Amino acid sequence: MCLWADWDRFGHKAEVIPVRINVADLLTEAGQHKAAPVAVAMEPVEFGGQVFHFDRPLTGEVEIWNTGDSLLVKGSLAGEVLIQCSRCLAPITLPLDLSFEEEFVEGEPPAEGEEAGDEGDDDRTITYFQGDEIDLTEALQQNILLELPMKPLCSEDCLGLCPTCGANRNETSCTCQQATDVDPRLAALKDLLRKPDSNS
Repeated sequence: MCLWADWDRFGHKAEVIPVRINVADLLTEAGQHKAAPVAVAMEPVEFGGQVFHFDRPLTGEVEIWNTGDSLLVKGSLAGEVLIQCSRCLAPITLPLDLSFEEEFVEGEPPAEGEEAGDEGDDDRTITYFQGDEIDLTEALQQNILLELPMKPLCSEDCLGLCPTCGANRNETSCTCQQATDVDPRLAALKDLLRKPDSNS
């Protein structure tokens, strides 16, 4: 089970501790299976022009099977991410809940230029390992990154900020008038549409 260091509120002091699981008992015979709790700490991540902060490690459980040719890892993680709403810029906390599958093959990875077979069944990524432990750190982090929203919202009906005064329209009634000026490049077209048809 992974341990982690103390965190400040926005994760700035996060110390990423490797998530390693001893699999010596699984390597003795095909068909062996075990389950283990996991927790993965995440440093702040810049994505889509914003910075995502993780207040606490994401936690969950993995199950590992010896398939004979590899170790199949299936698991789930849950936690929260701190971010700004992409419309009103208010700080929000979004839940993360994800499942994943990874395949670990014992041995050294193929040398560059050799056929590696980087994808397993169902497009699972193959990771090579040696010894009695598998390191899940990178696989877990990559799966978490895939779950981050491109445009996080505090709510689907968020009204955003007034483009004139910058007021949060979710919190106050904005009295600014909406811009009605026509783009100068379209002014001639607007005038043309207003003229009566001379052929009518």
